[in-house]
Amino acid sequence: MNDEPDSVRALIGRYISEQCTVIIDSEAQLRAGEDVVHTTRVAVRRLRSTIRVFAELFDPSEAEHLEEELVWWAVLLGRVRDLDILTERQAALLAELPAELVLGPVVSSIQAELAVQHKQAMNAMMEALNSERYRKLVGLAHRWRSDPPLTAAADAPPKAINPAIKKAKRKARKRLTTAAAARRAGEPSNELFHRARKASKRYRYAMEAAQPVWGSKADKIVSERKDLQDLLGNHQDSIVSAAFLRELGGRLGIRSGHNGFTYGVLYAREVSAGDSLLEELKPFL
Repeated sequence: MNDEPDSVRALIGRYISEQCTVIIDSEAQLRAGEDVVHTTRVAVRRLRSTIRVFAELFDPSEAEHLEEELVWWAVLLGRVRDLDILTERQAALLAELPAELVLGPVVSSIQAELAVQHKQAMNAMMEALNSERYRKLVGLAHRWRSDPPLTAAADAPPKAINPAIKKAKRKARKRLTTAAAARRAGEPSNELFHRARKASKRYRYAMEAAQPVWGSKADKIVSERKDLQDLLGNHQDSIVSAAFLRELGGRLGIRSGHNGFTYGVLYAREVSAGDSLLEELKPFL
């Protein structure tokens, strides 16, 4: 490749710059009401993942400071994004349900509840955009984009990142096999699968950063990791959805004019959605 980086500094610096640019540019888009919460959140994740997987490349105190601020911003973005996903999922569940199983104002109740929660999350995010803390975060993003606090270790050839990538791969594999073993044994596994998903993302993002030197091999791994993330992501979404339905059904189902039956049906469907997880995971185990 003609533009192949000649050092870790050039390779990782490029990836960091790309994520910082997304974060910086997102401010105007978010203020304009554009749908960029997801892409911004992903850029934050990629930046955090890079700092963690390649920790030895960064000044520890600088990396820790950026990590703290990214976590703060990620939580605010995540609340909005998670509610977007939950809203879409509830709409799909209700659309699939036979009309005779929808008892009471379930549709309007779910929509109203999610609308209130989404508005609260959006308000919190927009309020944060006007805060001094956010201004400092943007300043950090500008600094990391132009001059990331890399150590002398970053002056090594690009292949020097390979041990860190292999470590990320081992961790992702270990967490997935641990979660699958727990599920087979009938032990609690939802949190283990969530941890496996996060480890898999870090491995994927490390491979994205390495793509300029790994080429097509990196592309294949990233594609495989995306498939695994989709599978584990759907599993996590069903868990979140089930918890939402259980709470809302228990709270509204006993009120006059309401009926908890439909919430129970939807809850049962979400819980049973995980029955095929192990079978679907076979290609990745």
